[in-house]
Amino acid sequence: MSGPASRPAEDYDVLVVGYGPAGMALSALLGRQGHRVAVIERYAGLYNLPRAATFDDDVMRLLQKLGIAGRVAVGTRVQRRYDWCNAEGETLIGNEFSDFGRSGWPEFNMMFQPVLERELDALCRRTPGVEIIRGLVATDFRQTGDAVEVAARPADELGRAATGSEDRARKFTARFAVGCDGGNSSLRSSLGIEIDDYGFQEPWLVCDFRLTREVDLPMALQYGDPEQPTSIISIGPHHHRFSFMLDEAVPSAEAVDPAQVWHRVKRWIAPEDAELIRVAPYTFRSTVAREWKRGRFLLAGDAAHQMPPFLGQGMCSGFRDAHNLAWKLDLVLRGADDELLETYAAERSPHVRAITEKAVELGRLQTIRDKRAARLRDEELLRRRRSGQLPEGFRFPGYRTGFLAAAAPGDTARGQLFPQAWVAQPPGRRQRFDDVSGGGWLLVAWDASAIAGRDDDLAAWRTVGGSVLVLGAPANGEPGAVTAIDDVDGVYRRWLDEHACAAVVVRPDWYVYGSAVSAGSLGSLLRACVSGLYRRPGAGTSQA
Repeated sequence: MSGPASRPAEDYDVLVVGYGPAGMALSALLGRQGHRVAVIERYAGLYNLPRAATFDDDVMRLLQKLGIAGRVAVGTRVQRRYDWCNAEGETLIGNEFSDFGRSGWPEFNMMFQPVLERELDALCRRTPGVEIIRGLVATDFRQTGDAVEVAARPADELGRAATGSEDRARKFTARFAVGCDGGNSSLRSSLGIEIDDYGFQEPWLVCDFRLTREVDLPMALQYGDPEQPTSIISIGPHHHRFSFMLDEAVPSAEAVDPAQVWHRVKRWIAPEDAELIRVAPYTFRSTVAREWKRGRFLLAGDAAHQMPPFLGQGMCSGFRDAHNLAWKLDLVLRGADDELLETYAAERSPHVRAITEKAVELGRLQTIRDKRAARLRDEELLRRRRSGQLPEGFRFPGYRTGFLAAAAPGDTARGQLFPQAWVAQPPGRRQRFDDVSGGGWLLVAWDASAIAGRDDDLAAWRTVGGSVLVLGAPANGEPGAVTAIDDVDGVYRRWLDEHACAAVVVRPDWYVYGSAVSAGSLGSLLRACVSGLYRRPGAGTSQA
């Protein structure tokens, strides 16, 4: 889909550079909010080969919000276990995953990425206001007061002089531009944004296969073999991936030769079982941009961070970037103060850094090449396993700074992800919480008494699109204004009780703005949130 070159560039609210999963999700979210979005992408079509292999329940929750979770699920395999073995095949760590995580979907989903990208692409194409322009490469970035200007040239002209290039070049103007253009981001480079490198760079050979018949293969297995660290994972119902750590960053021609690949995998699979569809040398990296925003330019996804795959969180983090940024851009485009966008990096950068550091830690442990060190590692992990000691789980961090209520003693809900569980509405049909609550700002209360007498505050709350949900019957005189939900499994009552609060304000990305311990404190919480969203210089702030 491409628009005429004469279309006024000023029509765009946001220019997205790069059309991978993060760029697709951001474009769809903004388009669904009624904004005009242009996406420029250097490639003429979808890549149609896998790169990422997994996503978690948080991502599936976002796909649910976008209305494509069911379609994407067709191309995924729910994985309930991920084992890590030593060279002898003994299980060192057995990680187990729930079919219903905190975001209401399976925690560990093995995917064939082209299925995901086809659904996201179809969504973007049917979303009014989203224009996808392929075959262009952004080459120049400028800010002009309250807008940005981006020049782009046809991808087939880069590196050579082309007749008529002036006619085929395009310039775009938008209120904001977001670089979702990968680890080698031209936007990040053009702005001169430096990166922090965690020093973890490992060369691997990634080999992807399409299964042509049923084969008994490990679904998710990591071999901590010092001779040859190896990863074997399903990438959806009909594909499998074998990854091998290499001794050198640039593999020899022999290493990528199909015959050599089949030799590497002969222990598990043969040519009569599958078709080799991709062999790619890949260097795992661990970098985070020092700045995620400069003026009206922002970064998201791999343009802002790259992490080793040992937690399966690279693409997932890009989706979280898109979700966090989308609701903030939406509000700013509707009149909220631009300073709201300063909270984007304040929230996302520490979150990404914590995940990256853990992924590096696991990667270094799993890929030990020294045989003595590997033996000592194996002995310790086997000792823990035999004694019944459970593996240390990694709890994804919440937000501590950003667009949050002022920190208050006892507010343990602030900055945490609000769960999605099963709820019901009369006549009692079970639904996921988000399908009942919608996708915007939420006030969730223990019962109707928590919102009683707060009519003025609730009226102001609704001016920013805030919804009100109570666990039980709505307050008298509030028909239609309050959504009553049946907490069928008691998840929300337990969660509110755990955090000792009567009500909680939840942001559009499902992170908690703040909680109220009583009905008396709810009014000030709502007022702080509303005034913080539309504050002007000198008007104060609710941001911590």
